[in-house]
Amino acid sequence: MPAILPRFLRSPATLIASGLVLGGFLLAGLDWRFLLLAAAGAFGPGVLRELGWLRDKDELELQAARRAGYHAFLVGGLLTFTLAAFLRAGEGAAGTTAPREHLSSLADTVLAAMWFTWLVSSLLAYWGPRPTARRLLWAFGAVWLAFNLLAGEGDWRVSAMQALLALPFLLPAALASRLPRAAGVLALAGAVGCFLFFGLQDVFTEPRALNRSVVLVLFVGPLLAAGLALLGAHEE
Repeated sequence: MPAILPRFLRSPATLIASGLVLGGFLLAGLDWRFLLLAAAGAFGPGVLRELGWLRDKDELELQAARRAGYHAFLVGGLLTFTLAAFLRAGEGAAGTTAPREHLSSLADTVLAAMWFTWLVSSLLAYWGPRPTARRLLWAFGAVWLAFNLLAGEGDWRVSAMQALLALPFLLPAALASRLPRAAGVLALAGAVGCFLFFGLQDVFTEPRALNRSVVLVLFVGPLLAAGLALLGAHEE
């Protein structure tokens, strides 16, 4: 197993759980009930550990996992209340639809936010703020770069233009080792810029825009998390 993975991500239980999550989301396209596999992978190991039936972590790893779970709870709860407040406030207004008609998108938003928060919190506990920020930026930047290059469907001009969307990740990632504060500012500026560029502010006022909310979590989220980590970390 590659050494770059933290030890808590290399345990057999974590690998099996990750496979269940990935398989559940892939098979959900055939039948949404397969999403229960993802639920089993995401929450099953934690339940078994709390019951004392799974003992694959030492005390420090358990503390980090519980802290990550608490962070995910805070973010998921805050996001749920915020979306519910804004969407309920606009319910019945002209041109809007009732939030209950978009419950699946709302659930996707909260699940994506909770998963991402758990991931970042776990990595912060293992690697520390600045290494985590650098690796997050490189990883998500590479994924978005590959995705946008493939989205060009053979047209190099379209691919080149869309590949520019990876710059908010790759530029601060390249600067993070030597100029962490400047890289943090760039990452936060990129988060704000992408938020406005994609019109993600509509997520809080228009239920039909909730289908963009996963982009909010997986595009703006890494930039925001990395920027705050780079700016808030002490000198290493």
